[in-house]
Amino acid sequence: MIHKPVVKKMARVSPVWIVPIVAFVIAIWLAVQAQMEKGTEIQITFASASDIVPGQTQIRLKDVQVGVVKKIRLSDDLKNVVVTAEIDRSVSKHLSNNSRFWVVSPRISAKGVSNLGTLISGVYIVMDPGEKEGSASRFVGLSESPPLRSDEAGTHYVLQADTLGSMDVGSPIYYRQIKVGEVTGFKLADSQQHVDINFFIRAPHDAMVQKRSRFWNVSGFGVSVGAEGMKAKMASLASLIAGGVEFDNSASIGTDERAENGHRFFLHPDRDSVLEERYTIKHYYLLKFSGSVRGLAVGAPVEFKGIKVGEVVDVVLTSSDNIAKSLHVYIAMEPQRFDPEISPSREEADARMAAMVEQGLRAQMNTSSLITGSKFIDLVFMEHVDAGEFLQTENYTELPTADDSVAQITQKLDGVLAQIASIPITQIGNDLAQSMSSLKSILSTLEKENTAEKLDGAVAGLENTLSSAALTLEEMEDLLENVNHTISPDSEVKHELASMLKALSEAATSLQLFMDELKRHPNALISGAKKND
Repeated sequence: MIHKPVVKKMARVSPVWIVPIVAFVIAIWLAVQAQMEKGTEIQITFASASDIVPGQTQIRLKDVQVGVVKKIRLSDDLKNVVVTAEIDRSVSKHLSNNSRFWVVSPRISAKGVSNLGTLISGVYIVMDPGEKEGSASRFVGLSESPPLRSDEAGTHYVLQADTLGSMDVGSPIYYRQIKVGEVTGFKLADSQQHVDINFFIRAPHDAMVQKRSRFWNVSGFGVSVGAEGMKAKMASLASLIAGGVEFDNSASIGTDERAENGHRFFLHPDRDSVLEERYTIKHYYLLKFSGSVRGLAVGAPVEFKGIKVGEVVDVVLTSSDNIAKSLHVYIAMEPQRFDPEISPSREEADARMAAMVEQGLRAQMNTSSLITGSKFIDLVFMEHVDAGEFLQTENYTELPTADDSVAQITQKLDGVLAQIASIPITQIGNDLAQSMSSLKSILSTLEKENTAEKLDGAVAGLENTLSSAALTLEEMEDLLENVNHTISPDSEVKHELASMLKALSEAATSLQLFMDELKRHPNALISGAKKND
């Protein structure tokens, strides 16, 4: 029995193709997923490779890896290195023309040692997205890390300085010796007359920056020698090395209005110059001196009762001949120092000075430091001085002057020395020697003639005589007592007799003292008695 073949109609797609089709779909899905997850490729140009390794060196944002370096090549001109990196797609959308990149590596500088962790982990590249502005895929890497990131809150300002000094990017900004910001950059002004220093104050400290704020340089180490002694100033060790700026709001001028972004301030050289800014009015005066002005320099203070009221602005020699008052010293007086509440005009200030001159005010040059020999102008009231001239001219007023105290003392010493020199010391010495020789001769003669023994005999005779005189006086007293009974109490005779008796009694007492003295010092008749005896 012959069976006929059975023909069955097969399906159009064999089940064998299911596996390849599924594999193909998965592959497409993985490819699409990989493409979707693939980052954006960028190029960063650096001056050197700086230990950057393809496939290992990371790109970080806030210490989170957001990319990796793919390859490195030299630029076409061989001057730089072009780094090709891949940035995660989630981050690449934040890339813009303001984005910045720099390499973090171990660094030793004047500010200290930093980034030591890269010695173990290796160098890495930091990304700062910056403010969104356009889009870019090619960037120029920074040579060093910037002082601040784009997302830091705060305000930018500008300092106008005569010179840059020791200031640099990253130099600190202090408020009451607390760091509140730093210098972010500097450039020469378009006029080439000053330097513009850009700086940043972090929030919330930027709220303290007001339009009346005053900034001064605290860089380096300052030493000053004056009448009050030696002073040394230094803000901090960091400012000594890297420079620094400090500001304060104690200035009396200006308003409390907060300074807006980009506000321009003037950089004062030191704290003292900020304090001087409070006095805005100056009037000029001329002082004429005859002596030397050695030690008196431009900028020397003008003081009144120990308080600075001005400064020297110029010193001029008007003649090389021996002419009195040929040294002219010009000073700038600040009348607001006498009374900060008023702002007198030149006429008002001159009227006040004229009244003081009438009271004896004189300008005197004195020494402020014996060590350095520096001098200053002192306004002092003097007694018994001639009326001084108070001359007004178009630009300045002349004040009367007096010799400085050192010159006055020198003149007095010269006078005393001259008087001492006029004393004939040699003649006095010769006369004294002759007198001593004569006295010696007299004493020798007296000794040879036994004058002392003769004096003893004379003294004994005087004693006998005085004894007899005493007996006589006693008898006279008895006689007078008898007479007193016979004479009326109110008679003139009684009064005269009583006076005579009193005189005789005093004479007897004097003689007795004289005899006692001769007993103690027989030679008193020749040499005299001592003053204390």
